[in-house]
Amino acid sequence: MIDIVIEGGTIVTMDDQRKIIQNGSIAIEKGTILDVGTRNEISAKYNAKQVLDANKHAVLPGLIDTHGHSGHSMMKTIAETGSGWGPMIEEVYLRGVKEEFWYIDSVLASLERIRFGVTTGATFLGGGRGAYRTDNPKFAELHMDGAKEVGIREILGLGPVGRAPYTPREFRDLDGEKEITRTVDFDGMMDTSRKIIEKYGDFNDIVTARMTVSSISPNLDSLSVEDQALVRKQAKEIRELADESGRGIMAHGGGGVIKSAKELDLLGPDVMLVHCGGLTKEDINIFAETGTHVSHCPRARAIMRRRCPVPELLDAGVNVALGTDGTAPDRTFDTFSDMRTAQTIQRHFFHDSSYMPPGKVLGMATIDAANALGIGNEIGSLEAGKRADVILLNLNKPHLTPRFMIPQRIVYEAYGHDVETSIIDGKIVMENRVIKTINEEKALDHAQRVADEVVEFNNLEKYMGIPEGFWRNSKYD
Repeated sequence: MIDIVIEGGTIVTMDDQRKIIQNGSIAIEKGTILDVGTRNEISAKYNAKQVLDANKHAVLPGLIDTHGHSGHSMMKTIAETGSGWGPMIEEVYLRGVKEEFWYIDSVLASLERIRFGVTTGATFLGGGRGAYRTDNPKFAELHMDGAKEVGIREILGLGPVGRAPYTPREFRDLDGEKEITRTVDFDGMMDTSRKIIEKYGDFNDIVTARMTVSSISPNLDSLSVEDQALVRKQAKEIRELADESGRGIMAHGGGGVIKSAKELDLLGPDVMLVHCGGLTKEDINIFAETGTHVSHCPRARAIMRRRCPVPELLDAGVNVALGTDGTAPDRTFDTFSDMRTAQTIQRHFFHDSSYMPPGKVLGMATIDAANALGIGNEIGSLEAGKRADVILLNLNKPHLTPRFMIPQRIVYEAYGHDVETSIIDGKIVMENRVIKTINEEKALDHAQRVADEVVEFNNLEKYMGIPEGFWRNSKYD
């Protein structure tokens, strides 16, 4: 008798043939998809300890969010006008929070992702340009504890803080009897990164870690000879650690630095660059030549400033995935919203609604995202032998009825709240919208208490009022 059978749903497999199986079923055993087929085929072959009724549901691979930030779930909408947001985040993350902040932020983010149908999240340990907690391994460990407790598949990125050449940063530890301020240099940050990547390097565990570059270095030509030499030395160490781990690199990047990134050996099939606004034709060709992947976060503010040329990248053969850039200051982890926003941006730009077909966009949140993270052989589609990351989406709702053209309906009209059941690594973590792994109400109360303390300690009320122009102006003053 096997563990689980999902029975009688519309199976959107996202396999190579993009098969859709009406009245289909999935057999799951020991965290792995054992079989996918019609209801009659599966029922004739397997008996299960638990049967999930998927009638009037779409059954999909769990969505994959290729980019988010720890800390941000606790800082939603604070300083959302944009003025002073970056310095505020850096001060809070590096010098204004206690250890439990990183744990409960991870719990909160994991809960939100799971409720929106996201079963795998890739997360930078901090945010902004220079607010990353790689001064001490304990912050990453607390993040991993939170994710593992909730049951999400998590890929944590960590590395040196700021822009190359990386210089020492000041961090404050608020736990214990006395506040401790310490300065950590590039070697210290890399030592922390190495320890965490080695500790969480096995994909058989639900939480893993890999090398992250918070921001690809500036154009080498803009640097002094001395700084160029230092950047090359630091980039070499980053590449060596990524190669040793076999887990690759995640990094912010965009137009103006791609040639330098290639020269520094920070591109390749094991690299995923996030945002990628303002790319030139030459940049796109470099992506194609090197096999570098792109994480497109269509709701991110970075994309408002410079469009990511997604159709041009796809036409050049570059793999593009979706990310949320969640969740501060003004977005959620609802990847369904990113699907539609990704379409809208390009269709408006080209004045052509044929761009970004729904099937391709759905792929960018599933199998293309898995490939971008180097784990397409493990997750991203519903196929025998892959890890059992599966979501059930309720189609029996007014906005999703009538129930036909299911892939189109999902991309155009579904929301994260339509996901009723989430299975991660063969474990049911949410069933009928109820979280099964932890006490969600207690976790939310915990998050609220910590957030209130952070606001008070860091005097953040000044960022939380109603600004001029909020109610009646066309833009903030």
